[in-house]
Formats: sequence, C-alpha cells, structure tokens
Amino acid sequence: MIKDEVAIIGIGLAGQTVTYGFQQRNYFTELINGSAQDNRTLSDAKNVMVLEGYDGLAGDRGLAYEALAKNKYILKKINEIDKKVIMVIASGGGTTGSGSIPYICDIACANPEKIVCAVLLMPREDESIQKRINAYDTAKELMGIPKMGAIIFVDNGTYGEYGDLQRINSTLINMLDAFFIDDSSSSGSNFDDSEKLKMLGDRGAFVIAMRANKNTENTKITSQDMVNSLTAKNIFLPINSDGVVNNIGIINQRNNHIKDSEIVKAVGNPENIFIGNNGSVNIACASGLSFPVEYIANMGKKASEEQKERINKRKGFSILDDLEIEVEKSELTVQKPISKRKRTGLELLRDLD
Repeated sequence: MIKDEVAIIGIGLAGQTVTYGFQQRNYFTELINGSAQDNRTLSDAKNVMVLEGYDGLAGDRGLAYEALAKNKYILKKINEIDKKVIMVIASGGGTTGSGSIPYICDIACANPEKIVCAVLLMPREDESIQKRINAYDTAKELMGIPKMGAIIFVDNGTYGEYGDLQRINSTLINMLDAFFIDDSSSSGSNFDDSEKLKMLGDRGAFVIAMRANKNTENTKITSQDMVNSLTAKNIFLPINSDGVVNNIGIINQRNNHIKDSEIVKAVGNPENIFIGNNGSVNIACASGLSFPVEYIANMGKKASEEQKERINKRKGFSILDDLEIEVEKSELTVQKPISKRKRTGLELLRDLD
C-alpha cells in the first residue's frame, strides 16, 4: 500500500477539517492556519502550524505570500517532508487556503522526487461573489504550475441545494483512503503501487469512485453502477466530454468484475488501464483528464458579471456635494494596487537559504 508514502497538508479551516479526517486514520499530516478561531474548532488536532501575526487573512488572498514569508518555519517544514506523495488540500473559496495552496505546491514541486497533488474544494454556484472569484483564481494558479501532478476538484454543491459538507468530506476521505491502503493481489492482474503513483503523478484532473457489493443481499455492483459513480453521481466537478484521459484504474471486489470497456466508453480511451482483483471494495478512477476549464471559466465569468453589476448599483449612492470644503489633492490620491502574485513559491523557497 502507498499510505505510508503519503503526506496530507491541510490549509485553512476547510483544508484542515478534511486533513484532520486523514489524521484520525494515522496518515502523516500537517495543518496550517492563522485563525485562532478556526483552530479552536479542531482543538484535539495535532501538527497544527500557525501563521503567526495573521489571525485570518480578512478575505485578501494577496496576504498569503506575506504571511508565509514571515513564517519561514512552515516553509522549511514543508520542504523537509520525506514522503513520496504530498497532497495539499484547501478551499478554493476561502482566503488562507486559496491564497497559500499555490505557493505550498510550488515549494513541494521543487523536489523532482516528489509527486505533488492538490485537492481544491470548489464553492457552490450560489455562494458569494468573492468566494467564486477566489476559486477561479486559485484553480488558474494551480493549473499553471508546470510540475503539478493530479488535481482533484471537489464540488461543494453536491448532496442537496446547500451541499452537505460533512458527507462530502467523509466520502472524499473514504475513497482516497481505500485507494491508498489497497494491497489486493491475484494471480490474474494487480493494480500495484507503481501504477497508483503513476496515476497521481500525471498532470490533469483526477476522479475516483468507490462502491461495495452488498453481500448480505447477494447483489454485486455492476459496470454501469461504477460508470454512474465515476461520471455522474459523484462529488467532483463534471468530467469533460472530450475523451482526454491518461490512465484508468479499476479494483474489483472479490468475486466481481467491472468491465473496463464500459469505463472507457464513458471516460475516454487512455494510454494505460490498470486492473486489480480481490479488493475489499470496487474502485474505479481516472487521471490525466483535461481540466474542467469550461466549468470554472463560466463560474468565474458569472461571478465577475455579478461583481460589475454590484459596483454599478453602488454608483447610485447619493453623495454630499453641497458644502464647499477644500481638500488637499494629496489626500485624495489613490495608490495603485500591488500585484498579489509578485513572486512564486519557488522564490519563497530560495529565501530559506
């Protein structure tokens, strides 16, 4: 199993919450946040690294660079992780997590021996304008990291109108844990650790489905059940219909057989198909998928349009213009905004020397 080679890093409250679930299953974990209030919600969590001097980022992703630069011990600890796989988890809509995850992934990717993956928790379509804009910016930055491995885009709008975050988190943890701990073997074929690492290391989107045979009812999960769970009834952003996929992995539960041809029809024709038997559950996964660019772009575009509409409405505010009060010109000068991504995570890493 590859579990012992996996490090899970959770940033911000949402990322910490998911990572805490892995911590309870004895994974190597690190939790990062600056908000004392957030940290109190996970009072018994271990390995919590605090962004000293930043009690939250007050909605400004741009503060993440400054916060990390002033807490270099966190960067050093990330750089010293000796696990093969580093999986970084954060909310795309927040600020601490969304602002920090591109830098943390940049730093981890500096080591060519590491496989760096990201789990980005995407906001619902009805969440605030700023959360959706944050998620768009974060997804764009993660996709732009050249050495990035698989990215998992979780849809927080799953399970009902308002989403059921606890159920989504539990489902995500259960599926990835089953993938990481699987050590099934058979005389026919095996989905071995090197193949799992290959799937995690390939650039692109990653999705996974897990279903269990109902032995007490003597019913087995069918190939169509797995197709539905992988492509339609899941917790991830929709898979593109372009057929782009590098790898498909299947683990068949004992005495069951999922037809890989059915998965291929639904997802696309991959370079590799990895199949294992005698698993404790049925698992199907795909990696090297094209990024859900259209979905994320539409989300960002809609949020941007709503932002412009909001600004236009605010222009209708009445102003006080009757009194003649002299104001020095210098007092009215508006400073130009400074770029929020002045330097990359690699430059943060160089600052450690």
